[in-house]
Amino acid sequence: MKQFFICLSVLAGAILLSNCQQKQYKAYVLIESSNPEGGAAFNVRYNGRMYNRMPIMNLKHFEKFRSFMHDDGSYGVVLYTPKEYRMRLYSETTQNMGKMLLPVLDGLAYTPIYIDEGIRDGQITIWGGLNGYDLRRLSETLEPVTPELEEKRYLDDDPRPRPELPEQAAPVKDEHGRIIPELYSSAIRTKKQ
Repeated sequence: MKQFFICLSVLAGAILLSNCQQKQYKAYVLIESSNPEGGAAFNVRYNGRMYNRMPIMNLKHFEKFRSFMHDDGSYGVVLYTPKEYRMRLYSETTQNMGKMLLPVLDGLAYTPIYIDEGIRDGQITIWGGLNGYDLRRLSETLEPVTPELEEKRYLDDDPRPRPELPEQAAPVKDEHGRIIPELYSSAIRTKKQ
């Protein structure tokens, strides 16, 4: 009986520790859907456009990042792919010219990028809207190009609050009645530090 309680307390401790760990920071890039009628099983919406639910790139496909100050006081970031993923990015963007790329970080969508040519240099730029928390979380997975500069920007301890959903917006449903998920961008901008 004593062994049972020891096992139970070890299990409870493991569950408690796993709940205390920081949630994984997710970053990925979606491409505008060729089949917007695909419905909720294949698409998500952002600002009235449909994007494929399956990302073409995610955080594991990048190796480095470099941040910069945006005009509104937030940070932008350039994500660099290693050589082995550059052809993948180039072929995906070449096949989808005229469409939009949608960067998504920690569940929030950022300014879509118009694809006017294939991306040869392996770099994707997010043009603002990030804060120091985002940069610090990116640095947990990606190597900063200029670490001495990046560390000065990791001042925010908390992610920005989630944007409030519009009260008047009715969910969009596909032909089977399933709600098509909608992505939102952060309405809160960081101030210059």
